[in-house]
Formats: sequence, structure tokens, C-alpha cells
Amino acid sequence: MDNLTASLPLMLKQLKLATMVGQWDALGQKAVKEQWSPQQYLSELCHIELATREDKRLQRLLKDAKLPMSKNLGNFDFHLVEGVNKPLVAQFIDKTDWLKLGANILLFGASGLGKTHIASSIGYGLIEQGYKVKFIAASAIVQQLQQAKQHLRLQDELLKLDKYPLLIVDDVGYVRKTEQETSVLFELIAHRYERHSLIITSNKSFEQWDELFDDSTMTIAAIDRLVHHATIIHCEGESYRRKMAMSNGQ
Repeated sequence: MDNLTASLPLMLKQLKLATMVGQWDALGQKAVKEQWSPQQYLSELCHIELATREDKRLQRLLKDAKLPMSKNLGNFDFHLVEGVNKPLVAQFIDKTDWLKLGANILLFGASGLGKTHIASSIGYGLIEQGYKVKFIAASAIVQQLQQAKQHLRLQDELLKLDKYPLLIVDDVGYVRKTEQETSVLFELIAHRYERHSLIITSNKSFEQWDELFDDSTMTIAAIDRLVHHATIIHCEGESYRRKMAMSNGQ
């Protein structure tokens, strides 16, 4: 081995080509054996490096998103729920112009109808395309924003969430009706209005949102901002979870 070849691992490391460091020698032996051209060898080495980086980036996005495990498009049975279908959900993944517009998706329906699963499946699909997504329970985001407001950091906390083109806020219907909680929820909705997208799931229809917000004017203002650029999906039927449990038990 000549001096230049011997220093190759060090040079690759300095260039931050970590995968190439581990693959260049074995792949080089394969290239010689199969009589690859230099260009073919270099191309394959670069392909392995890029594929590894993409996989690591995807894993980072998934870890940061905190989506519920295994709730993706492939394992949701749309036959068990009325009001939504696979092509409708798939278009939110395949056609992402709605994200650029800061449009929203609002999922309504009784508990157990798969609203969280549908929202998560959109999240998984968008992450695969490289979008940053954040999934969080409504009660948790409200608590997080409340604490920030108490420390006079609410605006900073809202700005941190701007790095996510899509924020999935799950189970808004379970937020307690107090002035402190509903005010920060409104601040979140107003802050992202026409800037960044929300997917909101709720077991309460808009007619019942006066149970969430302490002030009727705030309720109207929140709904107005949410629906201005939104797709509203009403999930109907018997409990999806119960049907799945019954079918698995057969």
C-alpha cells in the first residue's frame, strides 16, 4: 500500500465522510474483483455515503417528531371508519402545497375512531419527504406554553415551534377550560395562522368549543383562524380501536 492510499482513511475522516471511511477498502476489493471502472467505484462509494446520511437524517426527524409508534398509513383500516378514505389522506402526503400555505387539517370524531392514527400517518409520510414534524398532546403543549408565559418567554417558545412546518396537536377536546390554558392555546393558533400548518384532533365539534375557551370572542377568533385555510374531516362510526381489537381476537 502506497503512502497516499495509507492516508486515505485520514483524509476521508477530515472530510467528514464517515461511511466512506468504513467502506472504501472492502468496496475497493469488490471493484477490483468485478472489474469496475474507477468512475463506477467512486459512484458506488458516494451512493453509500449519501444513503447512510439520508437514513440518519430520517432517524433524527423521527426521534424529534415523537409520533406514536406504528401509526402509519399502511396499517390503518379505512373500512372501519366513515368520513375519511385512503386517497384523501395520501394526498396530504403526496401533494404538500398545503404546508407552504400554512393550511390546516382538522380531525373531528368520537374517541376511538382513529383520529390520532390518521394524523400520525400524515406525519410519518411527510417526514419521509424530509419535512420536520412535531406531535404533541394538547394538554402537554398547553402546559409547556403556560410555563413559558409565566417566565415571560411565550413568544420565544412559539418561535421555537416555527422550525416545524407541521405541528400535530392531539386531543384538543381534553384541554381544561381555564383562562390560562385557553389563552396560550389561542396564542399558538394565532401565531401559526397563515404561516405554519396544524393538524388538530378533537372529540369535540366546533359547536362544543365554547367548553374549551373561557371567552366566546376568543372561541370565534380561534375557529375563524383555523378554518380559513383548512380541510375538515369528520370521522364517524363505531370505535375503531374496539373493532380492531375484535378483528384481532378472531
